[in-house]
Amino acid sequence: MQCVHKCLEVFALVGALAAGTVSAAQVEWDYVVSAQFLSGAGTTSFNGAGPGSSNGCELVSVTDITWGACPSGPAGVGRSGIGISDSPKTGILVTNGAAQPANTYTHANNVVSTAYATLASATIATTLGIRRKDSGDPYSYETFNYTIRFSETPNTEDPTPCVVPSETPCSDIWVLDGSVNRTIVFGGEEFVFSFFPAPAANPLPDAYCAAANAETGCIGFTTVEGEANAIPFLLNLTQTASVAGRAYVEGSAPANTQDDGQAVDVGSALDVALTCTEPSYSAGPVASAADGSFSFDGVPVGARCTISATPPAGLQAAYTQQGLTGSAADPGSLDTSVAGSTAAQTIAIDVPSGGSTGNLFAWRAVTDMQSSTVCTPGTAAAGALVACTTTCTNAGSNTALNAFCSISNAVSLPGSPSPVCTGPADVPSQGVLSCTVRFNLPASGSVTVLGATGADNDSNGGSDGASGNNPSSAAVTTQTAAPTPVPTQGIWALLLLAALLAGLAWDSRRRV
Repeated sequence: MQCVHKCLEVFALVGALAAGTVSAAQVEWDYVVSAQFLSGAGTTSFNGAGPGSSNGCELVSVTDITWGACPSGPAGVGRSGIGISDSPKTGILVTNGAAQPANTYTHANNVVSTAYATLASATIATTLGIRRKDSGDPYSYETFNYTIRFSETPNTEDPTPCVVPSETPCSDIWVLDGSVNRTIVFGGEEFVFSFFPAPAANPLPDAYCAAANAETGCIGFTTVEGEANAIPFLLNLTQTASVAGRAYVEGSAPANTQDDGQAVDVGSALDVALTCTEPSYSAGPVASAADGSFSFDGVPVGARCTISATPPAGLQAAYTQQGLTGSAADPGSLDTSVAGSTAAQTIAIDVPSGGSTGNLFAWRAVTDMQSSTVCTPGTAAAGALVACTTTCTNAGSNTALNAFCSISNAVSLPGSPSPVCTGPADVPSQGVLSCTVRFNLPASGSVTVLGATGADNDSNGGSDGASGNNPSSAAVTTQTAAPTPVPTQGIWALLLLAALLAGLAWDSRRRV
């Protein structure tokens, strides 16, 4: 089964197209669309023998498939079937405009004996013819084949065995197997033709998919037992274009902001993804080529798209360049504000009719400015002179551009001292800048000194000295004054004092 993952994108695309949200130039077309069942070998299968009369009677024609009670013929009592009507269907299509009616499929869902074979799959050929509206030119035709998988569920009064819960046991299951989104070329221009049931085909529960012998995540719909379920199909025509570009490591010296080709700016292998709105569309992630080039084909013209890529390990963003915008074949905006980031980068583009090339992701080796601050002495008496130094090191593998080293709170330190700093400057890997400040300690308490660093392309904090691993700090404390000692007597003075006190005590007793 080929539809599972891409069909979700297709139906989202179709829904937006039906709402008429695309801003590309609109071209009107006369169209004619027809559909028929294929009856060749392997194009139709039954659960049981068929077509024939071994297990009931099965019939396959270009307009109808029926099965169940004999004889072969239209659906009715004891006999179910699917048929194609409104074929051929004519009308006017608008490129990137609202969806228009195509053919109708009707499922006559009747009770069929379990002794009879039931439909398992069928192949439908849909032919689209278009020409410029009112041109009188002959139609140009394209034919597409796709498969439906079918599950005739048990038809009993007991709803317990029903795969699809329903009031009239049991609803049957249709699964679309194969792409309903095809690229076609008319008049040298590329379009996507989309063919889908109204209002939409939806992802079905796993049990429904399994019952129809389809993979998990299948797309389709269910039909009610005992009714003629008419399923009108719609079609749409979307002009498409390519979106392309390159991802590379900026290697020019001095560094510039342009793609100098593989010989100078070596390509970067990574995954690139594309997501679009108005209409909704997505593709990738796809792996870039060895030279870093990437391309997305079949993107709806006028879609508002975002291309995204993440710098590989050891690299950081240098700049991004928006590709051709359709305005006089000029490239769009250059963004150097992303320099130093290791996060996913994006480029926004409104897809012009001629496509958009030259969308660039440029990287540089990682730069990382880090700071540490030390004060000497760490503790001293009030009024002592203290020197605090912040050391700023480029711990990355690439030159830090316009790097700085500072003491960010110097103005609030005692006496508002002026620091002496090196830089700003371009600092090579493992290169160092420094900043020193001196001040006298206050009468009491502690003082905290704040160091800071950064660079235009710093990968951890950028040019904000307080972000990432850019800041550092150190504290210095004023010593508390020691208490004044109490005077003490020597040992001989203490002995003399004791004798004197003893004499006073004897004299006092003699007088009594």
